[in-house]
Amino acid sequence: MANANLRRTSMCVGLMLALLAALATACSHHHRRQETLNEREYATYRGAGTAMISGQVTHTLSNGQVLYGSACQVRLTPITSESSRYMSDVVMSGGTKPWKADADAIWWLEQADDSGRFRFKEVPAGSYYLTCPVAWREPGGGTRERILWAEATVAAGDSVDVAVSR
Repeated sequence: MANANLRRTSMCVGLMLALLAALATACSHHHRRQETLNEREYATYRGAGTAMISGQVTHTLSNGQVLYGSACQVRLTPITSESSRYMSDVVMSGGTKPWKADADAIWWLEQADDSGRFRFKEVPAGSYYLTCPVAWREPGGGTRERILWAEATVAAGDSVDVAVSR
């Protein structure tokens, strides 16, 4: 009887260890796959480029008044599966949560001037999201926040002008 209990206990411990090993392998495999995907998606954006993306940040209030994104920090982010997920889950749903710090990610930051104008120089050819968090006072009172955004695609040596306003 004692041998049967010992065998049963050993078998349970063995199964638990096998399950833990399988879980650890599955998790590390998925993590490696995501790192490979990020590396592949960001590869073309890692070097210096010859394109330029410029534009203006504006927001139109419900009463028609146009506000300029003066001194707002504009982020230029390559369109990848990770950045598209953030845009879909946060920005397009009206959220204001900042993009997570991702060591593999690539982005550029520029400060908009008093009229909301910005310029990114020496950008690699590709497709990008431009985002800018803004806050404003409504005409009737109260403060609102939002991340304004746009998309841009630029070829090597080209210049593109973008309105960041959504």
